[in-house]
Amino acid sequence: MHIMTVRLKKLSKMQKEFECKYCSKCFTKPTTLAVHICPKKRRFLDIDIPSSRLGFRVFQRFYQLTTTSKKLKSVEEFIESQYYVEFVKFGHYLIDIKPINIDQFIDFVINNSVKLKDWTKEFVYDQYIEDLIKKEPADSAVERSILTIDEWIQKNKVDMNTFFKNVSANEAAFLIRRGRLSPWVLYLAESGDPLMQSFNEDHAKIIGSLIDPSYWHRKFKSKSEDVEFISGVLKSAGL
Repeated sequence: MHIMTVRLKKLSKMQKEFECKYCSKCFTKPTTLAVHICPKKRRFLDIDIPSSRLGFRVFQRFYQLTTTSKKLKSVEEFIESQYYVEFVKFGHYLIDIKPINIDQFIDFVINNSVKLKDWTKEFVYDQYIEDLIKKEPADSAVERSILTIDEWIQKNKVDMNTFFKNVSANEAAFLIRRGRLSPWVLYLAESGDPLMQSFNEDHAKIIGSLIDPSYWHRKFKSKSEDVEFISGVLKSAGL
């Protein structure tokens, strides 16, 4: 009986030595443990995949903004989280859409108490863009717009000063809706009027709230120095 007890204790000790720290499953051989893959171990192995790494970053930021704790959440806490899949899914989404000012977008969904399941919904990013373009500094908006225009003219092999003549209303509406082409440029560029006049009712449904004339008239009136500076920049750029 004593020998049997010793053997059982020895076997138990061996099993614990080969126990998966993620799911607590025990194995009799280290090689079996090495090839064993459980869901949580898979999460650990995937932590350096871009979507997982980004999801972890958002996970940490979420708890930074919603709790009083100053200690960052660990990888282990991320792996154990019941919301792991949702955060990784959001990481995939961020990689796919390449949002403007990614950290600002992350803070937007958290600070506005958007439900986690809605973080990847188009209407949420649309709300973010509308908030962004009305609040961001003029120079940031114009710099991004000029880079967008430059990319477009390089692709289409036309000159900068013909952008507003060559870009279609549909293309321009898409760029505006995605925050890539700012009303600062649309309204202040000398060559922008023909494009503005080409927008129809369907375009208005998509971008009407973003280019609202009454809002931008008030904006420009209160930012006269910015208007003068940006007008000069656009003229120098050939727009």
